[in-house]
Amino acid sequence: MTSVSLVRTLTAVLSAGLAFGGEPSLSGPQLGLVFDSATECLRPITGIPGAAITGAPLPLGVAISRAEISPAQDAALVVGARRSAVSLVRATGGDWVLTVLEGVQAAPARMIFSASGGAAALYYAGGRVQILTGLAGTPGIAAEVDVSSLPTPVTALAIDDAAAYLLLAAGPPEAVSLYRVEANSAASLLGSFRSVSAVRLFSAGQQALVTDTLAGAVYRIIDPAGTAALQLVAGEGDGIAGLVAAETDAGGQRVFAVSSNGTVFVSDFNGGPATTLDCNCAPTGLFRLAGPATFRLTEPGSGPIQLLDAGNTPRIVAVPPPAQQTKRPEVRR
Repeated sequence: MTSVSLVRTLTAVLSAGLAFGGEPSLSGPQLGLVFDSATECLRPITGIPGAAITGAPLPLGVAISRAEISPAQDAALVVGARRSAVSLVRATGGDWVLTVLEGVQAAPARMIFSASGGAAALYYAGGRVQILTGLAGTPGIAAEVDVSSLPTPVTALAIDDAAAYLLLAAGPPEAVSLYRVEANSAASLLGSFRSVSAVRLFSAGQQALVTDTLAGAVYRIIDPAGTAALQLVAGEGDGIAGLVAAETDAGGQRVFAVSSNGTVFVSDFNGGPATTLDCNCAPTGLFRLAGPATFRLTEPGSGPIQLLDAGNTPRIVAVPPPAQQTKRPEVRR
């Protein structure tokens, strides 16, 4: 696949230190980034679980309508609020830099990074997927894939680190199919589900996690690039009611699930009873942050952000909301 260089930088170097009101630096513990839809910006979460703060908006110079944050927490794909152009926000040399990705179609319906953050897939209504590689260095369009022959709507998407194939879930509620799609090859059906709200590759692409919220079930696919053996990991029989999201730790040893009532389940792929916690919140998902098993559960707003810190002793911790600003950062609309 031939890489096409995407080179136009929209803004000059943007200091992460300015977002914290300190020196221009990315040094010190960083949990990652969060998209604040109310202020159309990215905010840093700095510190460690239990002692973290939500920072002021990164001064990117543009309003953002949507964002997908890299699992590595060092980059984000963002869609501009005005023209819907896709840009890459990346930590480079201690600074944040925003670069417009020329040649990338505007207004994708879905954006997803690979597990390492080195590749990404952008799905567009009408059945087109653009695959990006080189996101840690020189970004480029590696391939474009036509998936218009598959059912609609597309409900979830994943891409492997080598950008060799996609996992794509598509179809109406109660009849969603999961496919493996390779460039210039026919799509392969991997399984059928009531719904698929998310599919995630882990263990260096040797396994995938599938979340079926309608069935209240979490599945594992072993060898998704080959035999694609499907296993039920957890379901309503395990006490999971109103499933919102599921994820794994960085090592692929444990699985986490969160229910709409705020119950968080932590279990081992090798079996045994699950540990449960109550976040006392209305979770919107499990959004990976820096570290082997730290996840954001709620969105930024007037109250604190709730985190799952699933270290040696899993716990729920809060990140205070940002301090009130006297002046909102200027943006170009």
